[in-house]
Amino acid sequence: MTDTTTKTRIIRDLQGDLMDSDNVTRRCFRAWLDGSYLGEESYRQNISDLEAIVDGGEKGWRKRLHSWTINQFVRFTAHDAQCSYGYAQKCIVDHFKSIDNPDYKHFMWLFTEELANDACDLIEDYINAAEQEWKEAA
Repeated sequence: MTDTTTKTRIIRDLQGDLMDSDNVTRRCFRAWLDGSYLGEESYRQNISDLEAIVDGGEKGWRKRLHSWTINQFVRFTAHDAQCSYGYAQKCIVDHFKSIDNPDYKHFMWLFTEELANDACDLIEDYINAAEQEWKEAA
């Protein structure tokens, strides 16, 4: 597969309303997180990673979550497009820069926040318990 074809596939997957939880790319990313792509061990690792992010404490946990989510989304994209992590990352960033949006970094942050919320769904009860503990400790 040529780089042009790979880039075209990645950009195609970033079309539509990415803020819509029913967007095909969002649905496929959730399948990536729940182990549907790489199996149960992947799912267990994602749960462990997410719990460790929350266990890191209230301060900065959303920032840690964003970093993890970006990494997972790029890994998902690279796997889906059968390309390197670096190439997938470059294509994603280039695509977001090309969108007619004066503040693409803000849009990328909003998109990452939506993906992070999708990831949080995997451990919603765990997060709720941690937030309760943080509230009681304050």
